[in-house]
Amino acid sequence: MDLGTYIQMNNAARTRFGGLEEYMTVNTDQGERKSILRSTLRAARVARESAARTDLDVQISHHICGLLETIPVTADSVVALYVAMPYEPSVNAVRKNLRELGVTVLVPVVNGDDLLWASDGDEVSWARNSFGTLEPDPDGAISSAQALPECAAIIIPAQAIDPNGFRLGQGKGFYDRALAELAGLEGPPLLIGVTFESEFLPEVPTEEHDIPVDASVTELSVRWFNTPD
Repeated sequence: MDLGTYIQMNNAARTRFGGLEEYMTVNTDQGERKSILRSTLRAARVARESAARTDLDVQISHHICGLLETIPVTADSVVALYVAMPYEPSVNAVRKNLRELGVTVLVPVVNGDDLLWASDGDEVSWARNSFGTLEPDPDGAISSAQALPECAAIIIPAQAIDPNGFRLGQGKGFYDRALAELAGLEGPPLLIGVTFESEFLPEVPTEEHDIPVDASVTELSVRWFNTPD
């Protein structure tokens, strides 16, 4: 896909958001504003052509791998990341690259209202959860309190991210509850949010429990909000 075609597609995606000004000024609480924004963003993702998504996924994975090299991530590191839902940016290439480096890669497993974490591996033996996402067998999976403090980085899906690093999730609160386990930790993992470029917004509605990411990655850029020491 050439640059001109990409720019046209990206501008069209922003136009489909149909007036972010309306959502930002509507007289509702933050939770309702989040719901309105999610619906608009989901519709834009569904409308994006699959060939375009594949192209963007490759660029996103390239940026993530480059960012992880700066930490740096080594064979002794642990990295947690997600398995993409339909229409989410895929990070499968990152998963493969990290496994080839010998990194311990953890992926989420839904367990009631919480996330457990299991070793990444061959998806052939995995099953789909109630949200339609592939996940490994929960046997041997560990809690967020056990897994996440050991990570060098946590790669987190988002529907939107703003200049303060606040992210809009799917609305179920899984990552909010998981990341809360890092509170007060000295030298916490690097939190990396992933969206498409058109989903980097001037503002994301926030609530008290929301935890900002340290950096965001899109197909066009890596943005830092909290530079590690």
